[in-house]
Amino acid sequence: MAGTSGREIKRHRLHQDIVKYLLGDIRNGVYKVGDFLPSERDLMAEFQVGRPSIRESLMQLSQMGLIELRPGVRAKVREPSVVPALDGLERMAELQLRDPKGSSNFLEARMLFEAAAARRAALLLSEAQLKDLERILEEKERCTDQTEKFAELDVLFHKRIVEVLGNSLLNGIYDAMGRWFLDQRLQTLKVAGQPQMALEAHSMILDALRRHDADAAEKAMESHIRQIGGIYAKTLAVIEEAGK
Repeated sequence: MAGTSGREIKRHRLHQDIVKYLLGDIRNGVYKVGDFLPSERDLMAEFQVGRPSIRESLMQLSQMGLIELRPGVRAKVREPSVVPALDGLERMAELQLRDPKGSSNFLEARMLFEAAAARRAALLLSEAQLKDLERILEEKERCTDQTEKFAELDVLFHKRIVEVLGNSLLNGIYDAMGRWFLDQRLQTLKVAGQPQMALEAHSMILDALRRHDADAAEKAMESHIRQIGGIYAKTLAVIEEAGK
């Protein structure tokens, strides 16, 4: 079903106005999840603009996570997702972590985010979720000499805690920063004794979650991330000194 034709748009910002109208149509159910939008040719006729403006508008809607774009196929309305909207967060992380100040800012943000998540998870954790965390920790104990696998399981442990909250936006934020967390962990695990310290820290967090002790879970997570951040800062300093 096509949207209402003959709508007036301001020539100095064509694609923004087209996005506004199409976004309104999606919100109002003119185009539902799974529906195809009109073809580029039909949209050009509807809004009386050229193909570049239509394509720019569709690209923006795609970046907002509202439509799916595939070559040779009309744009399709998708279930709203936070992932496309958060893609830029990962790129920002990569830029921030190139200097000590940016690394410190990200450490503080992660500490606040994950400590609060651990606190909330302690109150919501189900028996099945607890068993899953226990399984991850047991698997980590068997691969302390496999840095990559250990790091992946380390990040997974944190991810599962965030997932306990059942909030898709928070899951998206964690996923958007996941590559940074993994890269950081691969660096810090090169330091002697770090795998064992990680196991001990995760054991303390898990014990607090098992007891549904929100205060203890929050403090254990904060202490763990602060320790990782300190090691990572020293690693950056060594790399920077070696590059001089």
